Amino acid sequence: MSPLPSAQGWRLARRALAACALVVVLTAAVTVTAGLLQVGKFTHFLRQNPRLKVPGLAKDRPGKPQTLLLVGDDRRRAQKNKANSLVLPHSNEMLLVRLDPSKSTIPMLSIPRDLKVTIYPHGAAPTVKRINVAYTLGGIDLMVATIKRVFGITPTHVVVVTFKRFKKAVDEMGCVYSTVDRRYFHSNTGAAAGNRYFEINLQPGYQRMCGEQALQFVAYRHGDTALIRDARDQRFLLDVKAQYGPSLFDNVDKFERIFGKAVLTDIRSTPQVLNLLTLLAQVAGHPVRQIPFKANIGPIFVTASPQQIRSNVDAFLRGTAPITKPRLGGGRRRTRRPAGLSPTPRADLARARAAARRLPFALEYPRVRDQSGAPKPDSLRIYDIPDAKGRLDKAYAAVVQRGRIGEFYDVQGTDWQKPPLLDNPTQTARIGPRSYGLYYEGQKLRLIAWREGNGVYWISNSLVDGVRPRDMLAIAEQTKPVSGAGSTGRVVTTPRNFVLPKRKPASASALVTVGGVLGFLALIGVALLSVRLVRHAHSVRELRAEAERMYRTRTAAQAGRTAAQGQPEP
Repeated sequence: MSPLPSAQGWRLARRALAACALVVVLTAAVTVTAGLLQVGKFTHFLRQNPRLKVPGLAKDRPGKPQTLLLVGDDRRRAQKNKANSLVLPHSNEMLLVRLDPSKSTIPMLSIPRDLKVTIYPHGAAPTVKRINVAYTLGGIDLMVATIKRVFGITPTHVVVVTFKRFKKAVDEMGCVYSTVDRRYFHSNTGAAAGNRYFEINLQPGYQRMCGEQALQFVAYRHGDTALIRDARDQRFLLDVKAQYGPSLFDNVDKFERIFGKAVLTDIRSTPQVLNLLTLLAQVAGHPVRQIPFKANIGPIFVTASPQQIRSNVDAFLRGTAPITKPRLGGGRRRTRRPAGLSPTPRADLARARAAARRLPFALEYPRVRDQSGAPKPDSLRIYDIPDAKGRLDKAYAAVVQRGRIGEFYDVQGTDWQKPPLLDNPTQTARIGPRSYGLYYEGQKLRLIAWREGNGVYWISNSLVDGVRPRDMLAIAEQTKPVSGAGSTGRVVTTPRNFVLPKRKPASASALVTVGGVLGFLALIGVALLSVRLVRHAHSVRELRAEAERMYRTRTAAQAGRTAAQGQPEP
């Protein structure tokens, strides 16, 4: 039987416990102080622009879900010597985002700007117009009221970004690597009055887009369907999230400053900022789910029946089932045989062989394509792309038109070994001699990539993910060099069955789980102490000074005892 501890042993144990308690108190004080200071900084950044006063918003309640309405404000002043260049304020983009910690995803729903609705301007007769006209007739107040009436959704907060501020924000971030799915061009020079709209000049391919190019890409609204236009905006936002999300907490001051300068919002008070940051922390690891807007596309308007409206709203508010994620190996399933693929025309392959001489790596080209109707010539571009260090790498982009309005997918290659879009594949699959990286966004297969020789290659799905996963795999398997070894072989338009790993929900590691719990507890501590500390701003400084004083006193006392005893203190 072990002897009872001595009195000296009890004293040492008490000292150890006291030391541990002090460490906890100091850590909590530092955490709370840092959190409140960060909230204060963010609040300060948001106050750089005038506050939006919007009646009828949902009440901001701590810990409760929030719905954010993001609006892109397209307004342009009249330019000298340019007739019809004046553009009245109108909402180019209306995006609803739902932050709900009880759900497993962050749903994102774009409202088509051409949606036909009845608008009730204040003091005027009702009018049937496109929904974005509400912003022109009554600003953000009428826009919020129209969304509430049509969809039954009341936003908690609104965030408005003008085109000018958007451009500046992208430049200050450091630009964004994103894929332009096809050639975009329009110039108002010499155009008739009825054909004067937003000018654009973008080449296809994966590239570094700064403010002007990014604005052209997200703001272009002609020649496509409403769903493709909204998908273009969402694709760019997802690229921003993928590129800058991992470094957000390392550069939080920078991004908060940029965000605060770029937006007009009703968010102003410290409690509002604290509630929003708490929600963002709780849903930080949730994947974004794009909710496809069910509607009928017409030549002038987009229309939606009451049943379609209810379905869209239900998917946004409640239809957020967990997105299954894959695991490597294990159970397997077989895909059905792809259908509808056709051989690549010889003329396209001949152009690819001629262009291959301009590349320092093998140009691989698809032998089959997903294309309806009569074959349409591909677009092939050879270009340079700057990497993160500014070094120019060679690249090519083959653009294939699917045959449906606005739908294009791309086959690309480069000798840049680590382009950002190929970081962190969702899963890998071995098919024949190649290993493919599969990149999903939710349940949509967005990208298939592989390496061969000194080249990196991938297939990007259309903006609306129109190419089915099994067809994308078939195209990838049939994408081969146009010259040299591997350039010959029979074209297979009905490839063999593919075997893919079964997908299952991903489980967080113990480290991630513990970190999430500790982070959540820290946020609770911030929330509990914020009411008192926010009322008296100087108490934050006092708390920091008190923590430092306690630490210095404890350290000095410990050093004195150690010197007196001639031995280290436990």
